[in-house]
Amino acid sequence: MGKTAKVVVCGMKGVGKTSILQQVIYGQLSGISELHPTIEDIYVANIEGDRGTREKIRFYDTAGIEKSQTSTANGTTNQQLPRHYLVLADGYIFVYDLQNPESLDVLISLKKDIDKNKDKKEITAIVIGNQTKENRSNESETTLNRAMLWCNKEKMKHFTATAMQRMSLYEAFVYLASKLNPPPSKSTFPQLSMGRKVLGKESN
Repeated sequence: MGKTAKVVVCGMKGVGKTSILQQVIYGQLSGISELHPTIEDIYVANIEGDRGTREKIRFYDTAGIEKSQTSTANGTTNQQLPRHYLVLADGYIFVYDLQNPESLDVLISLKKDIDKNKDKKEITAIVIGNQTKENRSNESETTLNRAMLWCNKEKMKHFTATAMQRMSLYEAFVYLASKLNPPPSKSTFPQLSMGRKVLGKESN
């Protein structure tokens, strides 16, 4: 286990950010669980990566962003996280609701702002489409297709899951833990020989 990684979980209000974290960490969420709007919460979890090592991750569950915040007078978007998150984050989990296309628009604006203002360090980011209803509608399929295209463009891994089913969340979090603490790269320098080469005399 290496250093504790810091991951910011963000998205529009009501998309299931807190539900996903509580389900994957505690496994106690049910359809009748009552969750209140988040201001900011911090969760710490040890997650086993794909190499079998356990990685300690601190998750920052951020306040949900109101969709009205994305609109400005000139028709552009101005969606931002509090600036201190951009400094501390080693990674991001972007969450949207498959049933709500506006929640994907919020993520697109958030990602643009993060890319514009983040430090030079490499950031690991994944996207989770939370399926809040049992059956997908035509609108949710359209939103999913648009999200997949966006993730391919931004080189982010996309996962579809539901906060009510803990098993559906494992793949995303195992992937994230593995990406945050990759194995050390092998040296590109050739092995140095420590032996001494002895040259014999040529016979006449």
